[in-house]
Amino acid sequence: MSKPMGQDELALRIGKLVTMSPIRTRMLQCLAQESPEIATLTELIESDPVIAARTLRVANSPFFGLAHQVESIAHAVSLVGLRSLQAMALAAAVMEQFKTSIPALQSAYQAHWRHSVAVAVCTQALARRARLAVDAAFTAGLLSDLGRLVMLAIDPERYRQVQELVWQSLAEADSDGSSASVAYRLLEAERTVWGFDHCQVGEQLARQWQLPAMLRRCMALHHQCDHPEADAMVWLVHVSHALAHALDLLQEPQDQVPDIQVVAWDGLQLDWSGSNKLLSEIEERYQIACQQLMH
Repeated sequence: MSKPMGQDELALRIGKLVTMSPIRTRMLQCLAQESPEIATLTELIESDPVIAARTLRVANSPFFGLAHQVESIAHAVSLVGLRSLQAMALAAAVMEQFKTSIPALQSAYQAHWRHSVAVAVCTQALARRARLAVDAAFTAGLLSDLGRLVMLAIDPERYRQVQELVWQSLAEADSDGSSASVAYRLLEAERTVWGFDHCQVGEQLARQWQLPAMLRRCMALHHQCDHPEADAMVWLVHVSHALAHALDLLQEPQDQVPDIQVVAWDGLQLDWSGSNKLLSEIEERYQIACQQLMH
């Protein structure tokens, strides 16, 4: 097994991994603002053809169901609103940053984004019932596990060792009746192999990218719902992780549904009336989101 990595080495390797072009750095900083200048944001997105194309593809998808074709970034602002445009462009920028041309890693990257899109769609759907910001909820869900993707990109072998430890732990639990949650076993395995967990890695990346405090909290605390800084959006992301697995959106063999922490469930007080319609809408929107965001 690999020797745990120090924080200094982690910071160095993250720095090398996530170096962005000056334009994308400016774009990310603008997207992270509470109220960016529309003209500046539009200009920055349009200056990056790849991000602009991804953003327009999502805006024109059934995900938004607009009656009119979105022809430009400026047009998108008027049709979907500034908040939606920020969420779309931020998702596009991050997903574009984390791409790989290594065939052996492509399936793992795809699996990560399928999971993240599932959590994002669930978080967005539940945000409506929790009366939280819907666009922010989608982004919070999408980026909540970004620390895991960073770990995969930095050292695929360590990532594989973590997976092996988790499955070994689950197999032992089946035989001796242990009850520790899947999430707890994952965090423990990460700390054993790396010296830290994906929540800590995600928080460090969020700070380097100067992401909004809300996103940093969701990345850092979605497994620590009783933390003093955990708020309703953190709880929502936590519950959405469980819901994405419970609905079997990923259709993974031997999938495990993580436990929901009581403080999150009680704190949100979600209204589950009409849940059959809600769950079917989540499944439909998940398929649409995957098609538009991952291709």
